[in-house]
Amino acid sequence: MMSLKLKAKRSKKGLSGAVTALILVIASVIIALVVVGFAFGLFGALGGTPTVTQVGTGILEFVHINNATGNYYCYKAILTLKSTGNVQIVSASIVGTSVTATGYSTQTLTTGINTVTIDFPTTGFNPQPGATYQISIGLSDGTTVQVPVTQIYVG
Repeated sequence: MMSLKLKAKRSKKGLSGAVTALILVIASVIIALVVVGFAFGLFGALGGTPTVTQVGTGILEFVHINNATGNYYCYKAILTLKSTGNVQIVSASIVGTSVTATGYSTQTLTTGINTVTIDFPTTGFNPQPGATYQISIGLSDGTTVQVPVTQIYVG
């Protein structure tokens, strides 16, 4: 009876130590690749907040606008922004002043390069030609991007 039990135990088959080790190595490599991918932003498109950066320096010009909404003057900021995902501009202001944008509504940044124009009123702000100013842009994901613009004289 005793020899029959020993024989039964010996005849059971299982994974060998080499196969188990190979499976653990493969799983470890896959986990390491996923961690490295997230660490270096390779999977940024899968979720998370987009990153928005400026390309070059924007310009700020004094313009006359005559359209269906009226005839007025304003300072128009023209910026090139690069985004890693879709996000909407929800606010814009000139840093160090109380001037907030009037013309940014419904501007959505898509993945890639975007040209953005933002209108600022002429009251409360008197930029000097050639001077550089910072614009703070609020995004729908709660982040804020600071971008420089240089006042140009158009005469």
